[in-house]
Amino acid sequence: MSDVLHAPTAIDARRLGQTEHADSLRARNARLAVGAAVVVKVRRSDDGRLQEFRAPYQQAMRVLDALNVIALKDAPDLAFRWFCGSKMCGTCAVRMNGREVLACWEAVEPEMVIEPLRNLPVIRDLVVDRTAYEKKVASFEPWLTRTGPYPGFPEPLLHRDIANASRALDCISCMSCYSACPVIRLGSLTDFAGPAPLVQLGQTALDPRQDQQQVARALSRSGIFNCVSCYKCEEVCPAHIPIVSSVIEPLKAKAAQLVPHMARHPLTFRSVVARRGRIDPGELILRVQGLRAFAVFPRLVRLLLRGKIKPLRTLLGFKSPAADAAKRILKQGGRSR
Repeated sequence: MSDVLHAPTAIDARRLGQTEHADSLRARNARLAVGAAVVVKVRRSDDGRLQEFRAPYQQAMRVLDALNVIALKDAPDLAFRWFCGSKMCGTCAVRMNGREVLACWEAVEPEMVIEPLRNLPVIRDLVVDRTAYEKKVASFEPWLTRTGPYPGFPEPLLHRDIANASRALDCISCMSCYSACPVIRLGSLTDFAGPAPLVQLGQTALDPRQDQQQVARALSRSGIFNCVSCYKCEEVCPAHIPIVSSVIEPLKAKAAQLVPHMARHPLTFRSVVARRGRIDPGELILRVQGLRAFAVFPRLVRLLLRGKIKPLRTLLGFKSPAADAAKRILKQGGRSR
């Protein structure tokens, strides 16, 4: 395939700009001649320094190939993890020049900085501890529990009912999305499980055969509404899973249905828009936080001075001309309170 501009598809839309920035696979390979030195700086765990190595370029060389050359020639103590080498096991994920990649699948660049994934403890060099992720997934009880008898084979399943669960099944547990997630980097400030555990949960929770009580238990400890829908997880997913749009957002809808107290903010937001045709931040704050909102009075003053809240409009309940249309549209998409 040539590097000329073409209409983006669902697969390559996330890679827009490769041609303009000479970052396509063909463009990268063209910058290197066989035998030329590839400069590789690896983050070492003993003192956190970047140690520089050079590896001779080979045709169609991958990041994993460069790491193997370095380990064989210059640094036998370099620790990195891989198993299949063919984009199936997900164990070789690292950060290369500031973005999450699979070492077995990503083409080398003339100069690279290789670091371990973020948001996970580093065991050694590029090897991270996946224990927290595995424990969180296990806590979700990610197995199918039927509430009715098995109807026999073939089992009738409609594509529209299983489509999102099917997309989640493409996950290879590489943890690239977990590393890229900005909410996970907030640490204990939130209880967000992270995109990777939620994709694992989605494999069964979005299956129409799953016990909904089991789904409710899992979602109640997922912190799913702390997701800010920034799409960083989708951007780095090597399996091209639409993590936000086809997994997290449908799981949020399930949480709103099964564990409504978790969704107080989005449900209130929806209710305000359906009734008034616009969002009123003042009403939203009062209905979600109640009297607790006045505990941070200086913040309310700042919002008032900046025009973010307008008490008179909130008290009088002014409606937008779009109120009827908003109510109708929201009812078509689900219940409106």
